[in-house]
Amino acid sequence: MKKILILLVLSLLLFSCQKNYLIPRVEVPKWLKEKISKDEAIIKSDPKWMQSYGAWIMYEYQGEKYYEYDNPLSSTSRNPYSQVGVRINTTIAPFIDYWDDKCCEKFVWKGPKYHEF
Repeated sequence: MKKILILLVLSLLLFSCQKNYLIPRVEVPKWLKEKISKDEAIIKSDPKWMQSYGAWIMYEYQGEKYYEYDNPLSSTSRNPYSQVGVRINTTIAPFIDYWDDKCCEKFVWKGPKYHEF
């Protein structure tokens, strides 16, 4: 019984450790990997920069994947990016219902201080 509990605890620790990419790396578009690499370089140079508080989140809308950058310290809008890295305008068709109908939130990457304050 003791061995089972130890294995269970070790398994939980292994799976709960935060990784840089929170979805499989192969699912992350090249353009987004480049943006994340730049943010990680900025964070490495000085962890106090705003990038430490940011995160990239993937959503699904009308069968497609879209990516949003969230940073509570930034005044930049969260307009989503398409799979190919084009920023979409949610005030025109076919994206008018994006904010209400998007689903399936998955974090792609989180800065080390995301939601730490």
